Order: sequence, then C-alpha cells, then structure tokens
Amino acid sequence: MDRLIDWIRNHKFSVSDPPIITMEGLFSLLLLLLLSLLAVFFHLVRILFNSPVDFSLDWNLFLSWIPLIIAFLADNLTKRFGHIPVVLGILSIAWLAFFPNAPYMITDLAHLTVDYQRDLTWHDIIMLFSYAEVSLFNGLVSLYWIHRSWRRVFERKAANTLLLVSLPLAGFGVYLGRVRRMNSWDIIHEPQAIINSVFESLLDRTAWVLSMEIGMLLGILYLVLWGVIRFRIRHSKKNTESGNQ
Repeated sequence: MDRLIDWIRNHKFSVSDPPIITMEGLFSLLLLLLLSLLAVFFHLVRILFNSPVDFSLDWNLFLSWIPLIIAFLADNLTKRFGHIPVVLGILSIAWLAFFPNAPYMITDLAHLTVDYQRDLTWHDIIMLFSYAEVSLFNGLVSLYWIHRSWRRVFERKAANTLLLVSLPLAGFGVYLGRVRRMNSWDIIHEPQAIINSVFESLLDRTAWVLSMEIGMLLGILYLVLWGVIRFRIRHSKKNTESGNQ
C-alpha cells in the first residue's frame, strides 16, 4: 500500500521536462474530493428523511473548490515556468475573489436548529460540520499553494505580506456574503453594489470583528498546516541524507 501511494504521488503527467503537473498535487485534490463526496452523502441521507431539498450547501461547497483549483494552477505554473509575475498576479486576484467562499461555510452552522429529541438534529450537526470541514480544508490547501507560488515569484517579504493581507480580507468577504448577501459573481454582475457595500461596511463593527476573527482563525490553522508540512519535508530530507551516507 505504501509503495502504491508513493507511486501515485510521484507519477508525472507531462509532455515536458520538468513536468507541468505531477500526482503530488492531484493526490491532494483526490483526498479532498473524497471528503466532499462524504459531505454530499450526508446531505443525500437527509433528503431520504423526506426533508426539504436545499442545494445551497452543495453550491457553496462547489464555490470553495474554485480557489483551490486556481491555486493548484498557480502552483504548477510557477513550478514549471518560474518567474511569471503577470500570470501569477491575475491568478492571485481571481483566487482572492473566491477564497472567502472556503471559510464561509463555517457560518452555515448558524442554520442549525437544536432539538435533542429529533434524530435529524444530530445528523444535521454531522452534515454541517462535514461541509464546513472540507470547505475549510479546501481553503487552507489553496492558501498553502498560492503562498508557495508567491514565494517562488516574489521576494519572501512580499509573499508573506500578501499572505497576511489575504487573511482578514477573507473574513471581510465572509461578512459581505453572510451579512450583506453578496457573492463572488457580483464582482462581474454588480461591481457598483460591491463597492457601495465595501464603503458602507467600513463603519460596521460586525464587519471588523468578523474580518479579524476569521482572519485569526485562518492564520492559526495555516501555521499548523505549514508547520506540519515543513517538519515532514525536513524529516524526509534527513532520512534521505542518512540513507545516502
């Protein structure tokens, strides 16, 4: 099993050298896809309880995949072509526009109706948590990939600054979606409404609280993810060096 996993992660889909895409990134996407299917499964179970069909959860989950795919492309393109600041800048703007959709699903827990005598209460807890969990995972992995792309193309200080700025902006995007009822597509369809909401929100205390708290949550979780990945990389290098001696 370990050999199979190593082969899957290291297999290359390529017509060039170095490869544009390897299974290392696709393996992560596959795992996240399995988590997404599990969340959808819980939703289908709820539908079997003859509950009203509401596909907003599935739509929000789909939206959380958009920044993940964009970051995946940015990571692979910068790995293959190196210094491409214009392309990365365009991808980064698109990524930032959709990135708030990932932590947004945390706020769907507000829809939970607690009735300890109903079986659906416990099912809903698990279902909503599953959607929020995979959506948050999508966001954190996309943040790791886009940050790694920034570090390849820009100076380290600039890359880290972009990272720090993107965190509260994601929280502000959640506020615009949950409280102001805006969505990422409004940037194209109703840009003036977005601009008006942004200026009006600058004086709203809820906007500042939600932006800072979600930004802090994302930042702490990302530090944990970053630390685990960097430790694993360094540990693997030490094992490799020890084996070569």
